[in-house]
Amino acid sequence: MILLSRNSYSFFCDSMPRISETHREMRQKQILNAAWRCFFRSGVQATTMEDIIGEAGLSASAMYRYFKGKEDIIFSAISASLSELSVRLIPIFESMREKGPSEWITSVTTEIQNFSAKEEFNLLPIAIHGWSEAQRSESIRKLIAEFYLKIRLRLEILAEDWQKNGRISNVTSPANIAQTLMSLVLGFVAQTAITGDTTSLAHSEGISAFSVKRN
Repeated sequence: MILLSRNSYSFFCDSMPRISETHREMRQKQILNAAWRCFFRSGVQATTMEDIIGEAGLSASAMYRYFKGKEDIIFSAISASLSELSVRLIPIFESMREKGPSEWITSVTTEIQNFSAKEEFNLLPIAIHGWSEAQRSESIRKLIAEFYLKIRLRLEILAEDWQKNGRISNVTSPANIAQTLMSLVLGFVAQTAITGDTTSLAHSEGISAFSVKRN
């Protein structure tokens, strides 16, 4: 009989294969995509951990190696989605300083639609569920609010530039303009998810109509 010392035990434990960061990220993405598909089909509230486990094709023990539970998956899914969307929206802000609100709304809403339309699901209808989750979970509310506030801050800076170069009126503050445009984008998301007939062009032309002066 061979007795293993504590050092020997540590040696064998250390030599066991570990999950690489690349493998971990791949598995997490697999699970999150499975969760998105479930959320798209059944909604966030109705989806269970068993649904996600089955959709991902993993065992329960494998699933819990990467996420603590459904709440963790929801938070991670929203966080990853907002981070990716932020990366795609930043260049639009940087390219709009010499343009105006109608061009901005066209570019932003088009990008949101393109980003949301995945091969097996669409994020726009799920966004409505995300807003519902924000009322239930303080951590999710803070996550989404932080994203919205960052977008509004960029919009405020952009609105100030538009006022300086005469693209828009200076009768109100850039902060008020930023809040209004943000509400317009969120309204676009809600309408698209519910009615399905909203377009970027309609919103662009709608904004332009407000700037037309009557004789």
